[in-house]
Amino acid sequence: MKYNLELLKADVQDELAKIEKLAGDFRSIENKLDLSEDVLPYYDCAAIGYYLHSFYNGCENIFRSVARFFENDLGADSWHSDLLKRMKLSIPGYRPAVIDEELYRLLNDFRAFRHIFRHSYSFELDWEKERLVAKKLQAATKMFRRQIGRFLTALEDIEKK
Repeated sequence: MKYNLELLKADVQDELAKIEKLAGDFRSIENKLDLSEDVLPYYDCAAIGYYLHSFYNGCENIFRSVARFFENDLGADSWHSDLLKRMKLSIPGYRPAVIDEELYRLLNDFRAFRHIFRHSYSFELDWEKERLVAKKLQAATKMFRRQIGRFLTALEDIEKK
C-alpha cells in the first residue's frame, strides 16, 4: 500500500501545483472582474471562464485520483456531482473526508459554472453569474490548498497504522 499511497500523494501534489500556478496567473486579470458587461469584451469573459473551468478541472482531477485509490465507483449519469459529494464524506476506518461542507458548497458553484461553460458559446455566458464565481477563485484556492494538505497529512497517519 505504501507505494500506491506515495503515487496518490505525488498525483495530488502535481495537480495542486498546477492549480496554484493557475491561481497566480489569474491574479493578472482579476482587475477585469470590476468591469461591467457592456465594457468587457466577450473574449475576456471567455478567458476568465476558461480559468474557472481549468480550476475546477484540477480539483476534479485530484478527486478522481482519490476515488480511484479508494476504489469508489461512480455512476455514469451524474458522476461529476457524485464525485464532489463523496469528497466531503468521511468513511470511518477507510478514508477521511477530503473537503468540508463549506468548500463543497463553494466548489459546487465552480462545477455548475464549468458545466455551463462547456455547453455554451462564450458570448452566451452570463457575466454577472460568472463574475460572482470568479471573485471566489482565490479564496477557493486557498481553502482547497489547506484542506488537501490536511487530507494528505491524514493519509500519512493511515499509512503508519
